[in-house]
Amino acid sequence: MERISLVQLFVFTTFFQIGTTIIFGFGSAAGRDAWIVTIISTSLGLAIIGLYLALMYFNPGLTLVEWFQSQLGKWLGTPIAWLYPMLSLYEMGRGLNDVKFLITSLIMVETPKMAIIITFVLILTYSQICGLEVLARVGEIILPIFLLMFIIIIFLVIGSGLLKVAQLQPVLENGWAPIWKVTFPLCASQGFAQTLEMAMIWPLVNATKKNIVKTTIMATLVSGTVVLITQLMLITGLSGFLYTSGNYPTYTLISKISIAEFIQHLDVFGILFFLISAFFKVSLHMFFSIRAIQLLTKTENNRKIIIIVTLLAIMLGHSVSLNFQQHIQVAFDIFPYNLWLPLLWVLPILLFFVTLIKKVVLKAKNT
Repeated sequence: MERISLVQLFVFTTFFQIGTTIIFGFGSAAGRDAWIVTIISTSLGLAIIGLYLALMYFNPGLTLVEWFQSQLGKWLGTPIAWLYPMLSLYEMGRGLNDVKFLITSLIMVETPKMAIIITFVLILTYSQICGLEVLARVGEIILPIFLLMFIIIIFLVIGSGLLKVAQLQPVLENGWAPIWKVTFPLCASQGFAQTLEMAMIWPLVNATKKNIVKTTIMATLVSGTVVLITQLMLITGLSGFLYTSGNYPTYTLISKISIAEFIQHLDVFGILFFLISAFFKVSLHMFFSIRAIQLLTKTENNRKIIIIVTLLAIMLGHSVSLNFQQHIQVAFDIFPYNLWLPLLWVLPILLFFVTLIKKVVLKAKNT
């Protein structure tokens, strides 16, 4: 069985939570108050992640899909458990659509979308064949480069004189209502509550549960900080119209960087930054779905499952969203309420209370 270290867990968690949130305007529907949305979303994310980690304590050595079977029994727990690889598969398809629309909109306009999907999926499949440990070692190398790129972008944006702090005013111009509407369940789920899927690899971490908790919380704080800084730069660096209505506001901001007419045209630099985070997030979605299906079907060798998931990935990457407008509409208006809310919030909270009640009853019987 493959094992990963705490550092590698930190790498995976950070990349998974950042994911594609930096590609689009995180909480941009709240306008100049999006930074407040980020702080509240991170706080809610830490709370729900704490609940997931408590479930890990209650179910030692078991993965997400095994939690439901262990606590709810075979007949009720197994059908519920199957919802999670389905969720991972769908989110993998949405991640592929993020990459597809990003590349064909910004740098390879005339390239067939299917060619982009197949190329990206083949790279993902190769990473699955190599195994989780190999992907983790690659992540250990890439994350410092990724964070260094992020820091460089910050200094270049500041050096270009793009930031205008006055853009943050007035705070709460439209009150708290639009902030809460954007925060939950959309932003609190995107990246943060999605961390529930990381429970598929927690048993593979070569460390104590206490250290897994510390590492996961630390990674969440780092991810939240990266997203918060990104939003502050976007709000102060772009006009309100460009921030709230642009498809790729971070890309727009990076493309505006110009220092002494020498350092400029960093568009490709920005695209590379986005693709790195998207690759790791989609790779992990793919691994979670393969691992969950393998456990639920009690299959020893996962090669056949990898082939099936690869074919599904190509199909989903092509068919999940017919166009960018539909892709965004589903992401904002449908997906959070119909999938994230029940699967990332309601079911885990119910499972937590069921598990807690069972523990209390069992303890009472023993005394």
